[in-house]
Amino acid sequence: MANLFSVPIFFIVFRETLEAAIIISVLLGLAEQIVHEAAAGSGLATQSTTVDEGTARTDSSTANEADAEAKRRLLIRKLRIQIFAGAASGLLLALGIGAAFIAVWFTKANDLWERAEQLWEGIFNLIAGVLIFVIALSMLKMDKAKKKWSSKIRRSLEGRSIDPDVKTGQWALFVLPFITVLREGLEAVVFVGGVSLGQPAKSIPIAAIVGIICGLVIGFLIYGFASRTALTIFLVIMTNLLLLIGAGLFSRATGNFERHAFNKLLGGEAGEAAGDGPGTYKVQGNVWHLNCCNPENKTSGQGWSIFSSIFGWNNDATLGSVLSYVFYWIAVIVVLVYMKFKEGRVMLFGRESAAGTQRRLREELKQESSHGHEDDKASSNKEAVNELPR
Repeated sequence: MANLFSVPIFFIVFRETLEAAIIISVLLGLAEQIVHEAAAGSGLATQSTTVDEGTARTDSSTANEADAEAKRRLLIRKLRIQIFAGAASGLLLALGIGAAFIAVWFTKANDLWERAEQLWEGIFNLIAGVLIFVIALSMLKMDKAKKKWSSKIRRSLEGRSIDPDVKTGQWALFVLPFITVLREGLEAVVFVGGVSLGQPAKSIPIAAIVGIICGLVIGFLIYGFASRTALTIFLVIMTNLLLLIGAGLFSRATGNFERHAFNKLLGGEAGEAAGDGPGTYKVQGNVWHLNCCNPENKTSGQGWSIFSSIFGWNNDATLGSVLSYVFYWIAVIVVLVYMKFKEGRVMLFGRESAAGTQRRLREELKQESSHGHEDDKASSNKEAVNELPR
């Protein structure tokens, strides 16, 4: 199964698709809102005629309202077509670039791969572990994406945007989804390329297709039926899964480098002989070795290969692979603490960030304002009591 479905690729494509779905959902909601606001501001929906007969006035008003509603629906439909056309164009271009990139690698670089398979696997597992580290931590901020993109799009449509990703003009609702979906697609190509180069080519298509479908479905469900709290919980769970995958890949990279050195010591392919017993692993620096549960065993390791794909499991653990797994999680903890410090939600060594200072000042102003209201209320009550007849 692991040879047909790459779990890391699934999660990477899922994450990029989810972010693109968030942007498109924000655009669709804003397009409808802008049309209704424009209609209300221009009086499109409240046109009336001055006719003497009451019946004629009512009929004319009803006809005008129906005509205005039809115009609004037609305009909303045109804007939606523009949004979906831009998103589809960006997606197709990104998929074309990604397919060309992966095809060139797997058709032109096979000889280079076969000469040092463990070395290349280690390099690409290391790259994939670092990329997943970045993706997972950025995923925690995705619950704020709707607010961020709402602000960007409003500035774009009002002609006030200075963001390089946002272009003004009548094609704004085409250009914006085109650029953003293309950017997300190219990010996915880079990330998938870094992961897929260490995996069989046949494991890519199914994982990528399922990731796109799941990202679209989850994006629709979250922004159609769920609250921001539900989205936050979901993203935390997904971040944990991604970090588990990244830690496993990082640990496997160290194991790949060590096995490459062991293979060279034994002479080429000698270290890759079939089996799990003595002679297939280096005893020095070994933490544990099981004569079973080998994910690379072609006859009995298919179940364990799934655990290897998801969590980086290996029946052969060395001091280097275990320590690299531990250091990966230490790096995660350090970066998460720094992110909280930068956002002003925690102090480090008695110091607070600029965002923390602003947050504290806002809280102090809010408290002073609430105390001032309470004092005014108390003084007004006291004056009212003093004015009562004795």
